[in-house]
Amino acid sequence: MKSRFTVLAIVLLGFIALFFACQTKEVTSAKVYIQQDNWDKAIEQLEMAVSMYPNDAEAHYLLGEGMAQKQNWGRMNEMFETSLNLAPTFEAQIKNTRDKNWVSQFNGGVAKMNNNDVEGAIQNFTTAAAIDPARSEAYKTLGIAYARVDQLDKAKENFTKVLEFEPNNRDAINGLANIHFQLKEYDKVVELEKKTLEIDPQDRDAIANLALAYDFLGNQEQAQQTYVEALKINPGDKDLTFNLARLHFLANEYDEAIALFNTLLADNPEDYDANKQVGNAYLSMADEFRKTLVEKENAGAEVTQEDREKLNSFYTKAIPYLEKAVQIGEADAEIDIESAIYNNLGVAYINVGDREKGELYFKKAEENQ
Repeated sequence: MKSRFTVLAIVLLGFIALFFACQTKEVTSAKVYIQQDNWDKAIEQLEMAVSMYPNDAEAHYLLGEGMAQKQNWGRMNEMFETSLNLAPTFEAQIKNTRDKNWVSQFNGGVAKMNNNDVEGAIQNFTTAAAIDPARSEAYKTLGIAYARVDQLDKAKENFTKVLEFEPNNRDAINGLANIHFQLKEYDKVVELEKKTLEIDPQDRDAIANLALAYDFLGNQEQAQQTYVEALKINPGDKDLTFNLARLHFLANEYDEAIALFNTLLADNPEDYDANKQVGNAYLSMADEFRKTLVEKENAGAEVTQEDREKLNSFYTKAIPYLEKAVQIGEADAEIDIESAIYNNLGVAYINVGDREKGELYFKKAEENQ
């Protein structure tokens, strides 16, 4: 009678024989070549194996590894997917190979972006996306990189791809909104920023962009309301304040406009645009009041001294702001002073009775045309 140990040994030998019997000679040869780091020969054997034995999960997996060595990412993924469809046996190894190569390419792209090598970064991120098309990060960084080099259609394509994976990815939504802004597709900006605010009602950039989009669409009432909301979240934001003041100006709400422009001047008295706009607001108030006085005269009513003094006060208030704007503009070569500002200053001086200065600025307006 055989001992139990002898029987066990025979059983183990049987399993070993069965294992090698299940492995094709092509795969066995390929493994030997892989151990020798001879991937060209290994790939030759594995190509034969997958052709002859299309249901061999290991052959497909190993050929995928060979394609990774050759950086043939499309074929790599084809072989890996076939292997996984046949059996989950090599799932961990496949994930490891994809992750290792993806991280290498992605990190290389980030390093190049940090060194302002955007074209090089695009190559790396594109490769990362090819290695693992199911990861969204490479598409997002591709969107950022393409936007940097003004390839806006490609940037839009990649941000859109991110949203296919992650519909609420705020970076992709904001990136896409910025692209639509540059393309002047303001309806799309409104749609995207509303979505962002559904995710986070306190998103400072989203509400500011939404206000600007309404502004550019000519929806002044909605823009004003949104600027007010934006300033609650971004108190003191100079751009938002300026834009809200400008909308009040366009709506002939001059007192509100002047108050807001003056908050900017309190922080920066050298703000050319704010000085100019306050001066123009006072001139516009003078024009409106002058029309009222003309209508009053035409109706046979008396224009009082108080009326005249009030009209004069608007011109008087406009002068220091317009003078300041001219002073700032003439001292800064980067500011292109419009002839209108000289003309407006001339109008203000003529109406307060200083003809000499009025004619001086009318002359400057002509020279600056």
